[in-house]
Order: sequence, then structure tokens, then C-alpha cells
Amino acid sequence: MAEAPSGRREEVSQRAVAVGTAFIAVDLLDEGLWSCVHYLTRNQPYQYLFFMHSQETESKGPPLLPQPHYPFITKLLIELFNEGNLSNVQQIHIEPVYGYVGRIVYHNGAVRFFRGSSLGINRLGASEVARDKGYTKHFLQSLGYRTPPGKVFLFPRFVELIDRNLGRFGFGGYDHVEAVLAFIDESLGYPCYLKPNEGSQGRGIECCRTAGEVRAALENFAEQGAFKVIVEKAVPHPDYRVVVMGDEIISCYLRKPLELIGDGTSNIDALFQTRQVRFEEQGRDTVLNLIDPRIESSLQRLGWNRDTILDAGQVWRVYDVSNLSVGGDSEDYTETIHPYWRHLCIKITADMGLRLCGVDLACESITDAAADYSILEINAAPGLDNYAATGAAQASRVRDLYRRAFDECVDV
Repeated sequence: MAEAPSGRREEVSQRAVAVGTAFIAVDLLDEGLWSCVHYLTRNQPYQYLFFMHSQETESKGPPLLPQPHYPFITKLLIELFNEGNLSNVQQIHIEPVYGYVGRIVYHNGAVRFFRGSSLGINRLGASEVARDKGYTKHFLQSLGYRTPPGKVFLFPRFVELIDRNLGRFGFGGYDHVEAVLAFIDESLGYPCYLKPNEGSQGRGIECCRTAGEVRAALENFAEQGAFKVIVEKAVPHPDYRVVVMGDEIISCYLRKPLELIGDGTSNIDALFQTRQVRFEEQGRDTVLNLIDPRIESSLQRLGWNRDTILDAGQVWRVYDVSNLSVGGDSEDYTETIHPYWRHLCIKITADMGLRLCGVDLACESITDAAADYSILEINAAPGLDNYAATGAAQASRVRDLYRRAFDECVDV
């Protein structure tokens, strides 16, 4: 760990004691544009860590060093900065413990923060709408885009919360969760999907084939404290993720659900372990959640358990969602996506007020302009770490995307 300049060490210590904090950061602009971070506890000696750096003073100190546990985007940002590939960036300041957030200062004085995969280049309002599946569906439909038939329903605790205000005006038009089964019977049929109204990476999404599975899914949502659930008709088309930056398609890939293939000797737990090792060898950050209740539901539906041995070549589709973050695979279509779908996804991004967007497109064929389609979701902070791990061309696309995203000074 680098030493703080001795003249500053006492100053920082005094300031930390004065404000009674265990953490204080001081910009040492006159000492080479570094920041001194002071950790102060009652039982440990003072420690100082330099973690803010400027390309203008690169010769005056060591480069920023990412920690192994830092997120993919943070590590890539640091790498790009250290290599001198962010010419418009003057300083970057990474929160040192988790590396999940950071502050970027540009030569023209502009400042941007990033948090996880949210790069700070989309406007807040548009990003918040994109996080809400119900509002997204409303606006996409109003703009003339196809989305799966569906509706948002409210759990009692949320109705009680908002009715304290809306009830004063005589409003009572709530879609109560108790009406979900009737809605499915009358408007959707089975199978259908129940999704948390807010969320990403396929978390909590349930494909229900019977009324009993719907009841179980709703009970699970209620136990987790959900406010709203969106219920949608299943769309029987392949699932593509199209990543858009401005007026350009960065990547397009088919997402395939996680599948385990039997070898005739290994039980299901062993097959999961083998797949996890494969992810690590590929450099993917995916960690399979073996206690996911959806796995148990799938096993019970098939009459299997963790000790079941699949026949050689037998395929088990673990999830009904295809997100790479839960173990799905991908097939690249960046070079073969039809221009019609390129234009559609770019237009959706612009119409939804976004600059960077992941469009989840259920489409019969991404190479056929006449194919049927439905927009499943949009994502204002698309994660690309798993996609980048699938090959050299994919890694190069992702690296170039983040280089451009971080090196642009965007007034948001």
C-alpha cells in the first residue's frame, strides 16, 4: 500500500478525528492529483491508500490497481485508463472497498458517476422508466411496438400504501393480485410468465403452466415483499439481446437457457459443478445459484432430485429464462441481424429516451425482416461481462463500447 505524504498524514488524521469518522478522503491536487483515503478505527493503526489518478501525472505514481473482486466494468475502466485509452478523462476515483462505484472527472470539468453497469450516460427519468416493466410496456405499446399481452397487478401491502394518498381523491381503480388467475383464464392462457415488475438478470421470473404454479409463484412474491407483479403471455420465439449505443448496434446475440446434458454417470449436482467449472475456465463471472427455488420446482415437476442421473445425451432445461447471468449461453448474430431489426432497436432506444440500451427481442428469426416479434423488456444498464467472455470478437466489441462510453463527456 502506498504511503501518504508525511506532511498530509497528520492533517488527514486530525480531520478524521475532528469529524469522528472512520473514513475520509482528501484530494491532494498539489501533490500529483492523488487522493489519500484514511481508514481510522480504534483498534487498528492508520492506513492510507492512493486510488485517484490522473493521466497528466502518470509518471508521479503507480497506476491504478484493480482488486480481483472488483466488478468487470470497474476493472475494464481501470485498464483502459492505465493504458491511456481515455483521452478525455482527467481523473478517476474508485471506491476502494468494493469497487462498485466511481467518479470520473473530464478535462473540461464535467463529472460523471457510475454504479455497477449503470454508466451514467442515460438520463435518470428514462432509466427509471426502463426499470419498471409495466411502464415500459405502456409506453412501448403507445408508440406502436408489439409487446407480450399482459398486465401489472398490485399486492395488498402496496395498495394500502398508495391508497393513503389516492383514496383521498376517490380513486379505487387498482388491479388487485387476487384477480390474476381470472385474468390468465380470460385473456392469456397457459403457459404464462409472472415477473417482478422491477428487476433484471432474470431474477424471480416464473413460467407457470397451471393455476397451482401461479398460486405458488404469487405466494413466493408475497413472501419476498413484492409490491407489484407483471403477468404476461408466453411468446414462443427465440430470445435475442440487442445492445444499442446511440445510432449503432454494438452487439446482437441469441440467448439460450441453461441446460445440463447427462453423461450417464454423473448426478445432477455433479453436472452443476461441472458447468460452474466451465464458466470459470471461460472467464465468466456467473455463479450458479443452486438454492434457487425454480430449480427445485423444475425437478419436482419432472419427478427428479439432485441425485438423479441423466442418461448420456439427455438434456434438462434448468430455467425457462435465458439470461446469461443465470447460466444461459449465447450465439452471436451481430454480423447477421437484418437491417430491419437494427433500425427497430435503434428507434426503440431513441423513443424511450435512452442512449445506451439492451433491447430484449423475442423474434421468429432475427435475419428475416418479416418475422413475428415482441419486445420483452428494455434495459438501461445492460451487463456485457458474460457476453464478453464468449470470444475474442465479443470481448473486443465490449471493450470498444466501454471505451467510447467512458470517454464521452455527457451532460445528464
